[in-house]
Amino acid sequence: MAFLNPLFLFGLLAAAIPLLIHLWSRRQAVTVDFSSLMFLVAAHRQNVRRLQLKQLLILLLRMLIVALIALALARPFLTLGLPLAAVRAKTDVVIVLDNSYSMGYQDVDGVWFEKAKTLATDVVRSLRHGDSASLILMSDIPQPVFRQLTPDVESVITAIQKAELSYRATNVQPSIELAHEILSESTQQNKELYLISDFAQNGWVNWGVIPNRSGSRIILLPVSERVPHNTNIEEILPSHQLIGVDLPFHLNAMIKNYSDVPISQTTLTFFVGDQKRKTQTFSATADESIVTTLTQTFSAPGTHTGYFELTNDRLNADNRRYFALEALGEIRVLCVSEQTEYLKLALNPLENKRTVGALVKSSMIQPTACTPAEFEMFPLEGYDIILLADVPKISTKAQAQLSDFIRQGKSIIVFVSDNYNLSWAPAQFGQPIIWQIPQQVSKYEETHPIFEIFSENIFSGQYGPQFYQSMTAAPASDATVIARFGDDTPFLIERREGKSHILFFNCSLQQQPNSSELLVNPYFLPLLQHSVLYVMHSNTQKNINVGEAYVESFPQNSGGQAWIKRPESSGEDTMTAVPISEDGSLRFESTERPGIYQVDVKAQDRLFRDFFAVNTSTAEADLTSIPLQQASERVNAQPGSTNETGELDTEALDIKRHGREIWGELLVLAVCLLLLEGFLSNRQSVLAAGEA
Repeated sequence: MAFLNPLFLFGLLAAAIPLLIHLWSRRQAVTVDFSSLMFLVAAHRQNVRRLQLKQLLILLLRMLIVALIALALARPFLTLGLPLAAVRAKTDVVIVLDNSYSMGYQDVDGVWFEKAKTLATDVVRSLRHGDSASLILMSDIPQPVFRQLTPDVESVITAIQKAELSYRATNVQPSIELAHEILSESTQQNKELYLISDFAQNGWVNWGVIPNRSGSRIILLPVSERVPHNTNIEEILPSHQLIGVDLPFHLNAMIKNYSDVPISQTTLTFFVGDQKRKTQTFSATADESIVTTLTQTFSAPGTHTGYFELTNDRLNADNRRYFALEALGEIRVLCVSEQTEYLKLALNPLENKRTVGALVKSSMIQPTACTPAEFEMFPLEGYDIILLADVPKISTKAQAQLSDFIRQGKSIIVFVSDNYNLSWAPAQFGQPIIWQIPQQVSKYEETHPIFEIFSENIFSGQYGPQFYQSMTAAPASDATVIARFGDDTPFLIERREGKSHILFFNCSLQQQPNSSELLVNPYFLPLLQHSVLYVMHSNTQKNINVGEAYVESFPQNSGGQAWIKRPESSGEDTMTAVPISEDGSLRFESTERPGIYQVDVKAQDRLFRDFFAVNTSTAEADLTSIPLQQASERVNAQPGSTNETGELDTEALDIKRHGREIWGELLVLAVCLLLLEGFLSNRQSVLAAGEA
């Protein structure tokens, strides 16, 4: 027996009220011996006993009547488990249907998602008149097709049949919690929650046990019990983050065999744009990750796109991985110093001259020189970076030039030779520091884009530059210290203001005694070039997963709009207008399909075009399933019933749905007992009056 309104069971306490009234009204009689009436006691003893039994019976009837009313208000029902022993109770059902991309796996019985849709349809078809249902499509977010229970089960069946796979990963928790929220509104005896999924373990991480807030019967229906096999491209990584025009770099593609059996003769094809560049064949042992490396060079600046593609297998959604890489080139740098030849030579040496691990082309960086005096009136249109080296004093006019340059979103690189305490500087510089024992830059992250070319800390090794002098520096609160000297004095400090990068090297380039050896060190050229590439490199994340937001800043086009071309399943791309906020930020969240997205923004009569890549989550590629018993414990569920052909056992479902509410019978019984109590009470009153 169960109760639909269990709170009314507290009404059973009211059954004690008649007893309390009875005990309260009892009077203690005082026995007085009276000789002439002593013989009456024996004569009436039998009648008194009969009267006491009637009073006790009436008291029990009153207590039972109150208890029956309380039970009836609690709406008890019986679930007997036998279809012939009870009537079928009304049932409300919520189906949580997994449509993450792993459900597109095709085994010998067909595609998992089609089997899941069949199971869901069978559940809904098992409902009868008066039952209600709802449908939630589950990926990493819940997608409720019906936010409330509906008696129109045919509409639910139609929605199931029209359901499509997504390219998202899986997260079970939010969908189950939403299902409980919907079922909590139900007033029916039977409430059922069906989770139909492949139960891939990636959807069961980072959360604990989900309480059964709706009090429903939770049934798990797996689509397959076979062990799946899958191969995917885990990631694509360039050999370094800063890619220059005509500089060769490596693209490393990591491939994972999520299988307990080896694979052989699998083909990986490399595309740039839509042009096939290279094809490789490889084999992998069980559960092995392999890395294949391809060399690539981009001859033009801008964002370049492409993809790697594997041979088709049973799950094709993760066989292609896109990339969008920014190649930097035609960077115009204005060098401001009394001596600029060494700066121009470092930024653009002779064409094809080999440097530390890099081949430099003249088209990558295009330097121009001027003196500090000329800079005050120098036209800055068309320049991307201003490089200040050993400028002893920055005049008021020069400060105005630099401030306006920063407001335009341009970047500045400074080699400090004096106390530069400017409002936009990343630090407050103080007194000179002179080291008797020369210092080296020994504290920096090898993975930082500027220093990634100096592998194994070679910049601080025996061939690294030596420094004899620097400045005390107190970094601003919004600044970042990228590198430090051995005594912890900041060497390279960065501050960002909007899209502008402001880099300060806390050292001088002057070739004078007891200053520094940086200018004559062979690492100066790659350090300077990578600093230029770094400040020009976009901070925008150009490679994201399905469902993640693309975020970019267009301060010159605030309040305008961008046009984003999305890839579609039909092969015909569609353009979507996306507003740009007043602060110049653009946020685009409709990344539901993998592929290359194109961004067009018109600003100041110029068309800005960029691209970004969207890929499926690699977590979903691991099809290893969570044990069904463990999944049941996590959601307080029970495994579902299917027959030998994998079809739903609807007969077993109907047996569990049989039950009967007995509150009506309890009220009828309470009324009958009330009539009986009234009859006995009136009869006792008549007898008591007659005896009196």
